[in-house]
Amino acid sequence: MKKKKILYAILCALGGGIIGFFANQLTQWYGCVFFGFGVALLVYSIFNLNK
Repeated sequence: MKKKKILYAILCALGGGIIGFFANQLTQWYGCVFFGFGVALLVYSIFNLNK
């Protein structure tokens, strides 16, 4: 169980990093796609960390 929590914590950090990196590129189509992917990854990992 502890390895899953570590994995979700890493995914949470990765999602936050993706959001931060692509936040200034929201006028481009790829910036919007990666920003949305980062938000989805962040929400998914936080949801699973709180289970």
